[in-house]
Order: sequence, then C-alpha cells, then structure tokens
Amino acid sequence: MTQPQTVLEAVATAVPGTVRTEDGVLEAGTQLAGESKEGVTTPEHLMAAAISSCLHQAIGIAASSQEVDASSASVQGRVTLKSEEEAGYTAAFALVVSGLPGDAAERVLAQAQQLCPFTKALGPAGITVELG
Repeated sequence: MTQPQTVLEAVATAVPGTVRTEDGVLEAGTQLAGESKEGVTTPEHLMAAAISSCLHQAIGIAASSQEVDASSASVQGRVTLKSEEEAGYTAAFALVVSGLPGDAAERVLAQAQQLCPFTKALGPAGITVELG
C-alpha cells in the first residue's frame, strides 16, 4: 500500500486578536463569538468559509469527471456554536448545495463528499449536507 502524497500543507498561527497563515495569504483579526467588532472575524466564520469552499471545489472536480456543468453551483456553509454547561462549547456544521442540474445533483454531490477532505473528516455524524 502506498503512502498518501502531500498536496498542500497550510500552517496558521493564532495569537490574541489575529490569525495569520505562514505564507501570508490570510491574515485576519479575530474576536470571540458574541463580540461585534466591525471587520473582525471568528473561528466560526473561518470554518464556514473553509468547509463551503472545500466542498465547492470537490463539486467542480466531481462534476467534471461526470461531464456535468457545475458552473452555477454554490455551497452555503453554516457553523452554529452552542454553549453546554458541562461540555463547554459544541459546534454544528451544515452545508446547502444549490445550482447543480437536477438529474445529476445527487450523484455529483455524493462523489464530491467522498473527495472533500473536510466533509470526510467531519463525517456524517458531524456535518449535514443537503441539496437546496
């Protein structure tokens, strides 16, 4: 069995109030959930962006391999932070996919979920994915 090949490794460092990738592509001010500083993000925003863009790219790959036009596809990501007394915080992850041709939508989405490393890592118990 061959070892997986590294395609990309992203490294980010968070310090109070900022997160920055090692390559400088992303630098963002951060705040705690519930704070409302203008122009500053939260880990939940970043995670919603990450999972939605990852699945969107996987949809493009899956659609291309099936000769399906996915140029109108969009993925809305939602991360909901919940407070639990004993457990601290938990998060719910949801993705809604729109714009895929009706006859191929389920087939393309199923393949895309197998390609997207984030949906695979979160697994069926950790994320809901549906067609919108």
